[in-house]
Amino acid sequence: MSFASHPRRATCAPFQRHLLAGLLALCSANVIAAPITIDGDLSDWGLSVADGTTSGNLVGTDYTNLRADVAGYFIEDSDDTTNDLYLGPNYGGQNYDGEYMGVLTQGNTLYLSILTGQRPDNGFTSGGLGLYSPGDIRIETSLGTFGIEVGGGAVGGDGSALTEGATGTTYDVNSHGYTVGSRDTAAMQTVGSVWQDVDWIIDPIKNPYQPVQFEINAGSTKLGDADFIYTRDSVTNQHAIIELALDMNIFGGASLQEFYWLPSCGNDELHVSTHITNVPEPASLALLGLGLLGMGAARRRRV
Repeated sequence: MSFASHPRRATCAPFQRHLLAGLLALCSANVIAAPITIDGDLSDWGLSVADGTTSGNLVGTDYTNLRADVAGYFIEDSDDTTNDLYLGPNYGGQNYDGEYMGVLTQGNTLYLSILTGQRPDNGFTSGGLGLYSPGDIRIETSLGTFGIEVGGGAVGGDGSALTEGATGTTYDVNSHGYTVGSRDTAAMQTVGSVWQDVDWIIDPIKNPYQPVQFEINAGSTKLGDADFIYTRDSVTNQHAIIELALDMNIFGGASLQEFYWLPSCGNDELHVSTHITNVPEPASLALLGLGLLGMGAARRRRV
């Protein structure tokens, strides 16, 4: 008898098939979830940041390889090297240009990245006024508004990177949008800290007025700290990058709906609308659980 005329088929019991399906689904879910590293390098988001270009050349980032698993993103890149371009909602040019915001989740971890054309040295004009100052991150949820302290340091000061735990900064901005002063935040309001029930500072430039920075008060609640970096000039020369990761349990089960970041003058806006709901366990574990349940059901049928 030849094996060719009577091929032997490999067979799989029903409970094995259910388990195999669950494991395959688990592997598929994990393959697409390439890790994010909080280092201010946005290549793991699929961005190639244009930097180091000379005056007169376009400052344009390549977004064509943006990763597919982002929950939401917003691109508003002016490709400008001057400071007289209309950005929407106001004028400001490259130093005020909010260029990209991305939001994604892996399991119960929320990742957020921001790319701006803001000068990382918080530079002065020839008249001694600050060209810009960064705002804080605002997140609107089903359980209210949350804020994340960005910091930034003194106007005209050192451009080194800021990470979680560094001293926060609040900026004073005049009616023309120039930064005229800066001060340390309250001691607990450190860079990367997450808060609820804070006092929001509104930008001074109409069209429309927006919450751009926050200060804590006696009724504010600190919920925790993000893994955080604000690069200033430690990674790029003509851009500043904000990147963070935090456990979504920090939001107490809220659905995350709107993400905002603006310069403290309100000249430009990055805004992502999405709907992210915290779940007790990652979906991949649920898929494996279904496979195990199927295995148990098949075993019972065979008894």
